[in-house]
Amino acid sequence: MNSNRVNLLTKIFAQGFRTPDWRHNEPPPVVSLEDFFEGNTDPRSLAVNLGDHPGLEYFYDRLRKIRSRDDVADVLVNIYDLDNIILGEENGWPVAENVHILTQASEAIVQEWADELRSNGAIEGWPYGRAKEILEPPPGFKWWALSWD
Repeated sequence: MNSNRVNLLTKIFAQGFRTPDWRHNEPPPVVSLEDFFEGNTDPRSLAVNLGDHPGLEYFYDRLRKIRSRDDVADVLVNIYDLDNIILGEENGWPVAENVHILTQASEAIVQEWADELRSNGAIEGWPYGRAKEILEPPPGFKWWALSWD
């Protein structure tokens, strides 16, 4: 088994993930960009509903560029389900539904990022509730969620 996937699953379960988590009214776990993308070859793990999927490297590259900005404090990936692994798929990877960005940038800038990432748009906050390990944002910062439905 892919050691990156084992490390990722360890972090997911350490946060109390239960499949499917939304039935238990628990916020989904979140992981770093590196945790989610390194070793990931499953294009169905993010933005699966895009008709012309640009590939995982497209998302990883752009999200790292966003995270490197002075007005961005962090970018995290939520883990929505483990179906690709539970079904025993050889290269199955945990599935993300949202990417969360902690930033001081304006809503207009965040929406530009959402457009570039071919997301359905950005919403302020955490659609399924803030992950347990995440503290309140510092003054001037907001959490934004991008999703692909």
